[in-house]
Amino acid sequence: DVAVVGAGPGGLATAIALQRAGVDVVVFEQRERIRPAGVAVFIWPHGLRNLRAICAETTTEVINAGATIDTIAIEQLTPTTSASETLVRIDVAGWSERVNLPPQIGITWARLTNALRGGLRDGTVRLGHALEGMTMTTDADGEEGDVVLTFAPPRSGGDAPPPVRVRGCVVGADGRNSKVRELTFGGGASEERDAASATSSPATTSAPEANVYYALSPNPPPGAGGAGAFNELRFVLCDGSGISLLDVGRGNLDLAEDGSAGDAAADAAPPAGQLMFGTTRFSERARAFETPEQRLAHLETLFRGTTPLLERAVSSTAPGAVVQTTLFDRPAAAKWSRGRVTLLGDASHCMYPSLGLGISTAFGDAVELSRCLLGGGGDGGGDALCEMTFADVERRLQTYERRRIPVAWALQTGSRLMHEVLAATSERPASDARGTVDVSGAFFKAWQGALWLFGDRPEEKTAKAKEQEQEKKKATEDVSPRS
Repeated sequence: DVAVVGAGPGGLATAIALQRAGVDVVVFEQRERIRPAGVAVFIWPHGLRNLRAICAETTTEVINAGATIDTIAIEQLTPTTSASETLVRIDVAGWSERVNLPPQIGITWARLTNALRGGLRDGTVRLGHALEGMTMTTDADGEEGDVVLTFAPPRSGGDAPPPVRVRGCVVGADGRNSKVRELTFGGGASEERDAASATSSPATTSAPEANVYYALSPNPPPGAGGAGAFNELRFVLCDGSGISLLDVGRGNLDLAEDGSAGDAAADAAPPAGQLMFGTTRFSERARAFETPEQRLAHLETLFRGTTPLLERAVSSTAPGAVVQTTLFDRPAAAKWSRGRVTLLGDASHCMYPSLGLGISTAFGDAVELSRCLLGGGGDGGGDALCEMTFADVERRLQTYERRRIPVAWALQTGSRLMHEVLAATSERPASDARGTVDVSGAFFKAWQGALWLFGDRPEEKTAKAKEQEQEKKKATEDVSPRS
């Protein structure tokens, strides 16, 4: 009934929602093997709320596989020193508690997709299926009918997988370089690069494909004096770079080479956990390195003389573990669907990672798409979808895109604005060298002020912590034996 192209979080969440309603769904993934990589993501409470609407059990598995994030902090570091200035600090745990939302978490891509695949029946995800062609058939009356998917031969050799006929719809959840988008609406990678140039911020005009580096490090890193990222997301701006440090719990520790749960006992003294460091070089042109060691050495030069945490987070990483990519977004698409085909996640609204909204937004897409296809959900959804005419499916997909495009546009715009602010702030001089007009500083002060008005008040939390400590002390004295 439904073919989902791409086994990322958005595609897997969509498959879970449809399969639980009785729809016959298959997920096609171009990778031939699942391998854990040094990439992690931040999921906001509203993202987990959307996932919970799909499957509460899977959501619990996802939360348990990551680290709860209590605090988000953005600070500016003076180059070649350890002097820092806190720009904004957010008590996200307090926000979740006040509005009764799930926690926010940091989690590796491998742990997240493992948990999501666990919510599907065996055999739902088919590896080694790289989409090559997509053809719409017609019936005897000339009406559009099924969609036929064809696949390329595997890179490891052998024959191409057989074609697949899809009676319901095709969901393109295959990321920013979406083959489904290319086959449906035209354009390819070169067009995407042009779009990136057109939407780059002033700080990245000369380098629309600025370098981004990701890796997992021990938490805390050895030699950092016990400093680490514990239940927090810390974003440090320094000399044209934005460095994110995200607690990801156990990270990819205990995972086997294929991404499955490994044998923790194989390591006599495993690290307590892992953190992900991600470095965005706002003003650095995309570049290639001849060896992984050269790439790591380049990163080490960027943070030499700064804090022990930053220095050791980089230097304690294995050279081959650093993932390098480029940074860009895509203009909001005016149309996501055509006939029986629609887009979801980064395939339709790739955005800057500055607000960490990508996964949460994809989960929102999955909820809305499943609701539209199922007409509100419920048992028998598979039979109903199978019996829909072409016009029925087309109308439901149009409803999906009409509801989600404005939301995605707003989130893309916010992410782009935040990217521009962070890029500009990363080049801002130290406080004693700034002029009278400090736009970036005013932005963060306004942000912190708005948080205070809506209940994020450090002085109240400090007073409450003291009160709790006094109550704890009093309770201890009350139960102590008297002489």
